[in-house]
Amino acid sequence: MKTQIKDLPKSQKEIEVEISAEKMEGYTQKALSEISKQIKVDGFRPGKTPADIVKQHIGEMGVCQEAGEIAIRETYPQVLKENNLEVIGSPEIAITKIAPGNPLEYKAVVTVLPEVKLSDYKKIKFKLEKVKIKDKQVDGELEKLRKQKAKFITTKEASQKGDRLEIDFDASLNGEKVENGGGKKHPLIIGESRFVPGFEDNLIGLKEGEEKEFSVVFPEKYQSEKLEGKKVDFRVKVCLVQKVELPKIDDEFAKSFGEFKDLESLKKDIKKWLEREAETKARGELREKIIGQVIKESEMDVPELLLEEELNLMMKELQNSVERTGIKFDDYLKKTKANKDEIRKGWHQNAENRVKFNLIIREINKLEKIKVDEKALEEQAEQMLKAYANNPDLAEKVNPEAVREYIRETMIKEKIFQILESASTNNA
Repeated sequence: MKTQIKDLPKSQKEIEVEISAEKMEGYTQKALSEISKQIKVDGFRPGKTPADIVKQHIGEMGVCQEAGEIAIRETYPQVLKENNLEVIGSPEIAITKIAPGNPLEYKAVVTVLPEVKLSDYKKIKFKLEKVKIKDKQVDGELEKLRKQKAKFITTKEASQKGDRLEIDFDASLNGEKVENGGGKKHPLIIGESRFVPGFEDNLIGLKEGEEKEFSVVFPEKYQSEKLEGKKVDFRVKVCLVQKVELPKIDDEFAKSFGEFKDLESLKKDIKKWLEREAETKARGELREKIIGQVIKESEMDVPELLLEEELNLMMKELQNSVERTGIKFDDYLKKTKANKDEIRKGWHQNAENRVKFNLIIREINKLEKIKVDEKALEEQAEQMLKAYANNPDLAEKVNPEAVREYIRETMIKEKIFQILESASTNNA
């Protein structure tokens, strides 16, 4: 068997294969045997029809075509193995020369995993930002907890800043109702600035049952382009006014959460939590910097096939995210006036970086010869599979081996990031 391989752009290769006439004779015999099992000829049992009658039945060229297909099925994997080609996706295979009693020639265009020229990733320098939690951050979290314990006391008095209201409202622009610009018994606290600037100020002084019409000019930059910088008319009815009574932040307040003996112990717990959150964020930012630098300094030719697969995955992730909110994906696209092709175009660079990231992780894994703790892997897999087992809808769809492979990849990535972090911070 003769093989010639030619490099093509975008990590593709063209493989030309020639199989000798002698070898093809063996494949022809296999073809005759296979065809004999499939055709029905009077007087012969399936698989027992003589070769000359098989040839008469489907023609010599028909036998030749079958022999060619068998030859390709058997030799193509062999060619990949002998030439160490890691092919992704399906090949484009075409027979270029075929005739009874002659060599077979075929051509295969394949996409292969690209060669990755890694940067010297152990020389990258970045510092892990030190975490320092300020007292005002702890106080901010205490205030959030305080609001969770708030009591709401209904009043017939006029509303003031800090009061909780429930309102019916609708909005119109140039006399036409604004889409999704209204609500019934919508809760808000005056002064929290959850609405467009100026809206909540117009509610001060209103009593339960009172109505008011007013206009608000929207900001020049707003989530809805139609409303940017526009004067929007509102009609509001106050359904409920409540005074907000907040508890005093003291030892009794801390004890109300069950596990704290005094305010100081609650503050310490909040501080530890804030530190963990900040450290996780800082480590995430460090990892982004490191991998961004490795991507920038490494060289590889990203296959179009992998790029398309990544874009498809990103689109699926968006669809799942939208549908988890109870909105159909097609309705989301219509509402946001988004186009799938435009979305994919905007994601192109991000998708390319994601592909490069995975290729780099794969290459570093080969160099570092990462091993995972099989016992820990199995424990994590069992926990995950137990969680899935409690959900009948998911239990049927889950592939245990796919779960284990996902955990393995996650553990490998974590070990690689630890190597990169250690090298980066030691160099800094």
